[in-house]
Amino acid sequence: MTIQYYAQQLEAINYKALWVGQNMMEKIEGISEHTAFIRPITELHSVGEIIGHLIALNIDVINKIKTHFNLPQTYQPDQWRSNEELKTIGWKQLKEDYEKSILSILILIGDKDDSFLEENYTEENYKIVNPFEFAIEGVIHHAMYHLGQLGITIKLLIRKELHVQN
Repeated sequence: MTIQYYAQQLEAINYKALWVGQNMMEKIEGISEHTAFIRPITELHSVGEIIGHLIALNIDVINKIKTHFNLPQTYQPDQWRSNEELKTIGWKQLKEDYEKSILSILILIGDKDDSFLEENYTEENYKIVNPFEFAIEGVIHHAMYHLGQLGITIKLLIRKELHVQN
């Protein structure tokens, strides 16, 4: 079944061994509260900003699956929260919220069959209609994209800290 394959992919990206290297949870595990909110260079987002952004998009998909669009004020998919805002939430809570958002999607799609993927949802502006397969694939693509971005950001942070220590 296709939906089971998507669930397996989402689970793998976040928790299992990947051919491309570390999964999402491994990638962010060693990040400290301090480091999570540092931009290695001005043009790149911090690890915390990326995770906050992923949470927002995951919540958006969760709300679509539940057939309502009321997004919690904490995370908005159309904007990136600043490091200052995210610091008030805290790195530990961001990691927990990210994991909850992934597990929620996995639970929500876990009991569905492939016919669900063909069902449509309407975007908040009520002008665009897409099948759920588009949203579920989007969560997977989005996570992989930002997993790579996190890898670059973390490497730059490590290099920056090593440079500062020298």
